[in-house]
Amino acid sequence: MEDKKLTPQESMELIASMIQSTKRKVASPDLRISVMWAVLTIITAAVAWILLSTTRNPWFNFVWFAIPVIGIPLNIILANSKREKCGTKTYLDKVRDGLWTCVGYIAMGLTIACFIAQQCGYPMAWLAMFYYAFIIVGFGATVSGLLLREKSYVFGGLFSIFSGFAIIICSLCQIPLLYSWVVPLYILCFLLMFIVPAFIISRKIKAEGR
Repeated sequence: MEDKKLTPQESMELIASMIQSTKRKVASPDLRISVMWAVLTIITAAVAWILLSTTRNPWFNFVWFAIPVIGIPLNIILANSKREKCGTKTYLDKVRDGLWTCVGYIAMGLTIACFIAQQCGYPMAWLAMFYYAFIIVGFGATVSGLLLREKSYVFGGLFSIFSGFAIIICSLCQIPLLYSWVVPLYILCFLLMFIVPAFIISRKIKAEGR
C-alpha cells in the first residue's frame, strides 16, 4: 500500500496544525519546562542581586547554584507529567525538545569546565556561564521562535544574544561588569525570551478559542 502524497496546500495545512498544536502546549495551564527554568532563573538572579548588593559578601554567589539544584528535580517531575498529558508528539515537539536538551547538555559541560578552571586557580572562568545564559539560551529561544513562527520568541532570543556579545565586548575592553546593570539585563533577557512569549501565545490561543 502506497503512502498518500500530500499536495503543497495539504502540507502547509499540516505544518500549520503542528505549529498550532505546539503553541497550545507552550501555553497550557501546567507550567512548561522552559517557563519553569526562566522563572527559577529570574528569582535566583534577583535574590543573588539583592544579597550581593546589600552585603557585598562574595559567598552569596553560591546562590546561583540554586538554579540546577532546584531546577533539575523540577525538570524531571514536569517532564514525567508532560509525557502523561501530551500524548503523541509532533515533529516540531521533538525538534524543540531536542534543541533544549542540547542547551541543557552545554550547561552541564560548561559548569564542569568552569569548576575545573576554578580548581586550577581561575575563578573568573565562571563568567562563561553568563555568556552561555545570554548567547546559547538566546539562540535556543530564537530557534524556538522560528519553529513556532512566534516573533516574540525571536525578538527575545536576539535581544539576549546581542546583550551577551555586548558583555563579551565589555570584558575584552576591560569595562567593569557591575552587578548593578549586568544582573538586571540578565533578568530582562529571560523575561523577554520566555515569560513574555508564553503570555502572548496564551492570549492568542484564548482569542482563537472565542
